[in-house]
Amino acid sequence: MQSRRTLLFAGIASLAGACLPARAQNGRIEGLGEAIDMAGAQRMLSQRMGKAWLGQLRPELAGRARHVLRDSEARFERQLGELLAYAPTPAIAGSYRALKHRFGDYRALLQCAPCRERVDELLQCSGEMLNIAQIATGQLQERSRENSARLVNLSGRQRMLSQRLALYYLAGQQGARPELVRQETARARFEFEAALQALAASAEATPAIRANLELARNQWVFLQSALTGESQGPQAADDVFVASENLLTVMETVTGQFARQLG
Repeated sequence: MQSRRTLLFAGIASLAGACLPARAQNGRIEGLGEAIDMAGAQRMLSQRMGKAWLGQLRPELAGRARHVLRDSEARFERQLGELLAYAPTPAIAGSYRALKHRFGDYRALLQCAPCRERVDELLQCSGEMLNIAQIATGQLQERSRENSARLVNLSGRQRMLSQRLALYYLAGQQGARPELVRQETARARFEFEAALQALAASAEATPAIRANLELARNQWVFLQSALTGESQGPQAADDVFVASENLLTVMETVTGQFARQLG
């Protein structure tokens, strides 16, 4: 297992410094590609925060999970302010005001000590956050007729799916309804696989993008293996958490590559 993990994680370290989109020094969104990228990242963060909250219930993950939660909350809040400032239409601004309002409730839950009794509440709140962020991302995509805008949205959504799968896996370990976990996991896995194929087949996928998509596929194999393994113990939870973070890193890079094509 260790040698396999080393092989599948090869190349991730080189992307770690490049996983976040390049930002202007003034902290403002400079173009539509960056806006769609950042908007899609809010979807991902809604699920990553929930994953990290649940991860704190696992002793072997607690330290890393607290770090991920803290960083994700700070990034979400910062980007929310930038998206509100950028919003090019009243409808998009309204979506981000709604997201800001819901984030207040979500953050109050995230700052409570994690417990099994509130897992259903967490899943509901993270889902509501995701739905609002999805609407806002779609509104921004509609501002462009370029196929690159769709690809930024599609590749950005892969980041969210990597986190949603880990979120529901950890929720299942804490007693979430098995049928709900099964349905959401199956839906996310099907969507991720279909999108991975669509991105690789797109005319806009450069050799550099295709190389990173191949790396993403390797990470995807590892995450699926971790999700479906027979073990439900500490190593399994650790594998899912780590694999979801590594897959996220690769898809951050791919999304940024498509976003730079749009400008």
